[in-house]
Amino acid sequence: MEETITINLTVNGKPVTASVPTKTNLLDFLGEKKMTPTSANKLSLMKFLREDLRLTGTKNGCGTDHCGSCMVLVNGQAKMSCLLRVQTLENADVVTIEGLAEPGTLHPIQAAYMASGGTQCGFCTPGMIMATKALLDTNPDPTEEEIQEGLKDVICRCTGYNKIIDATKLSARWIQNPEEMTSMSSGGLGCPVDDFDGIGKVQGTLDYAGDLVLEDMLYLKALWSEHPHALIKSIDTTEAEQVPGVVQVMTAADVPGHNGFGPLTQDQPVLCDDRVRFLGDAVALVAAESEDLAEKARNLIKVEYEPLPGVFSPAEVVKGLSHLSEEEGAQISSGNKADHDIDKSLCKHLIHTVGDVEQGIADADLVVTGHFETPAVEHAYLEPEAGVAYWDDKVLTLKVPTQSPYEMRTQMAKAMGLPDDQVRIIVTPSGGAFGSKFDATVEPLLMLGAYCTRRPVKMTLTREESLICSVKRHPYELDYRVGLDKDGKILAVDAKMISDAGPYTDLSPRVIDQACLFACGPYEVPHLRLEGWAIHTNNVRCSAFRGMGINQVAFALESLLDEAARKLDLNPFDLRYRNALKEGSKTASGQILRDSVALEETLEAARAILEKELPRFQKKVRPGNKLGVGIASGFKNVGAGKGKVDEAGATVTLLPGGKVELRIGVMDFGQGIRTAMAQIARTILPIGPNTLELITGDTLLTSKSWGACAQRQTLICGYAVMKATELFKDELLAKAASVMGVPADELTYMDDALCHITSDRKLSLVQLEQQLSQREETVMSNYRHVAPKTFALADVEGRNSVPPEEYRNYPTFAYATQASIVEVNPQDGHVKVLGIVAAHDVGVAINPKVIEGQLEGSCSQGLGYALSEDFPVKDGIPQMRTYRGLKVPSILETPEILIAIVEKPEPAGPFGAKGISEVATVPVTPAITNAIYDAVGVRIYDLPATPAKILAGLGTNGH
Repeated sequence: MEETITINLTVNGKPVTASVPTKTNLLDFLGEKKMTPTSANKLSLMKFLREDLRLTGTKNGCGTDHCGSCMVLVNGQAKMSCLLRVQTLENADVVTIEGLAEPGTLHPIQAAYMASGGTQCGFCTPGMIMATKALLDTNPDPTEEEIQEGLKDVICRCTGYNKIIDATKLSARWIQNPEEMTSMSSGGLGCPVDDFDGIGKVQGTLDYAGDLVLEDMLYLKALWSEHPHALIKSIDTTEAEQVPGVVQVMTAADVPGHNGFGPLTQDQPVLCDDRVRFLGDAVALVAAESEDLAEKARNLIKVEYEPLPGVFSPAEVVKGLSHLSEEEGAQISSGNKADHDIDKSLCKHLIHTVGDVEQGIADADLVVTGHFETPAVEHAYLEPEAGVAYWDDKVLTLKVPTQSPYEMRTQMAKAMGLPDDQVRIIVTPSGGAFGSKFDATVEPLLMLGAYCTRRPVKMTLTREESLICSVKRHPYELDYRVGLDKDGKILAVDAKMISDAGPYTDLSPRVIDQACLFACGPYEVPHLRLEGWAIHTNNVRCSAFRGMGINQVAFALESLLDEAARKLDLNPFDLRYRNALKEGSKTASGQILRDSVALEETLEAARAILEKELPRFQKKVRPGNKLGVGIASGFKNVGAGKGKVDEAGATVTLLPGGKVELRIGVMDFGQGIRTAMAQIARTILPIGPNTLELITGDTLLTSKSWGACAQRQTLICGYAVMKATELFKDELLAKAASVMGVPADELTYMDDALCHITSDRKLSLVQLEQQLSQREETVMSNYRHVAPKTFALADVEGRNSVPPEEYRNYPTFAYATQASIVEVNPQDGHVKVLGIVAAHDVGVAINPKVIEGQLEGSCSQGLGYALSEDFPVKDGIPQMRTYRGLKVPSILETPEILIAIVEKPEPAGPFGAKGISEVATVPVTPAITNAIYDAVGVRIYDLPATPAKILAGLGTNGH
């Protein structure tokens, strides 16, 4: 029996005791050869708070002291609790987010975070708030620099930190003047309404998947591959099965249905049987009574491998495939992967031509060329993958933060050998996603564990497991030729793109499609040739990431346009304006644009702000450093498109107690879509703050919708909500008129009641529901919205089946122009982004505060892509195993971001609105690299633009 000692401490004002192991030799913990995350956490304050006291507001983001999500106060000081050993805390005073305010109230800091929009996904919010509390306790009126220093240990991947800085400043004021505290809990179109789920986020009471605990629950641990590519000769689970507390050890033979999953092609095994194709392949799965027992048993499984040669260079593969004709490549890459050997390296190959690109190049007065490379990048959301699964009668139920519950249901049903109606997916609040959680990681393992054991199961990946298993932004190699006339008009674009698809299909075919569709940027190009390759390798999985293939091509094209503007002695704004898409223009794919084409307006807005603000930034440059300014534009689809049926349904119902329930298949990952849906409904029917209830992301309770991707939810789902609420309001008025005995056109809705406009008579929603209940009636409306038909780029038959004006690849587009102001130290190559101007077309702004937060967060991600982030893989082995190694921007790298919201209504959107959550990542990276060139004359061709690369460029240029 394990020896323990008792530690006395105070948590949130209450005395508690902790029984902790006496072992101090961590390397020998549980008899293991090395320290593991599970065994480390067993000794930690974080584990004690989360598991023993069930104070789950303290989050486990990394387990290695790198992200700050587990921040608490210990004796008044901000401390990361994940590696803080309880043995050292005798008589310590600990305060967590749950102890910051009395139940039912908000501390001024919590209120300020809500009011400022300082929360998005909310996973880092408790840690950030506790760090803010520690800062303001010692410094009640900090400067912006002091705020950055005080919060530097807490990472936020969503907000970009600007709203967090604002929240800290507001907190300082509200602590001193609590009578000023305000909130906006409800409102319609254009109102800066607080996050619909904000209270749970700032109080730490919102349950994420890793916080869930079910009765009689087992814990799962997977055995991952030891090799990037190998045959499996044998698997011996004997010793693992003998560990007390182990319920079952599963291998591929236990998968009841199709042993595969994936959003397009189910080619990744749930558990590998004959071979492994990357380090994130699962070989076996252990279900045990505790997480540490599952881990111990997992480590006792013996697998005999025969290592195989791996494919690690997509460019080398393309050299070998270049003999294929366009037709042969299309035939291979468009086939069902289940019918092909998935070890074949070609995932997708396509060629699209318009006009005569060689003639266009020949006619050009200037041709600019370049070979560009972009790296794999980790999404770096703060919440590692987690979930629970269980049988609910005969329905196998999965609770996970997936972006695609309906597609996930189809995959999981197929893998478990069940019909779709015996699988239910419930989307939990998510600590960030950015595209990665469209693809499965823990989901099939959870389903298998629950299916086989018939007990509830839980699985949470460590950060290292997450980094190895999850999908990444595709690395690209790009070769571009751009021809222009002397006036800066683009005549031709010739682009070849090679992407690393990783070992399985995932969404790689769609990503390379996107890259080709957007390879000419938001510009009119008469002659073009676009060739895209997606190549299977034994590196990491790659799939969707904000921008979905557009970021890579934008970096190449916008860099060359910057070069062209300089060589033609043109203002970079003017060059882009002369080529800008407008109403009536054709995209590179041939789609004729008709409405809400706002690139010119974003160029004008960005230019005006830059000209006004630049002198102020020039004064900030330190002696010896160089100031640089760069611009770039971009656009991105809004809606799934490419032949995908894009649909959504909404249901609005009057409930007992006068509540109004809205059901809609949206998934909120911090982008504020639940808030937006509520605002759309309240624009039509001004429902009070405590009256509206939302049910979202549940395959049993909400109508089918494609997923949280492609900036589609506001456009498609929002339109369904708008129409459903209009129908509900009409029926509500009709029912009330029947009850009150007056014409419906004499009633109006106000203060959650139906009011007679010519008298003082009114009927509250509570009273109306009671009256209707007596009649056995209710008020309920449904609306199903299907976006216009679209076509894939390679669908020639579809292109020819409709008139040119009806051909479209996407429902609509969002446009953006950004300018970056940087300071470069020519002595060490260090780059500091001082400011970003972000002018964005949003159609119509539903919630300006949420939009600003999305744009700021996107700019931060684009900044990281430009300057620091990389996920190097050597011979199939990831070189980064901790969160810190990802070099995600912290609050110390936060630039000033000046935002211009451009409104040009989209007729197909709710009240003219459309999505913007991805496009803001597109232009910021080339804007920064263009600014670096403006500062020191170094053109960056491979990301990220590290100091070493800048110094090398300076040496080459003789600076």
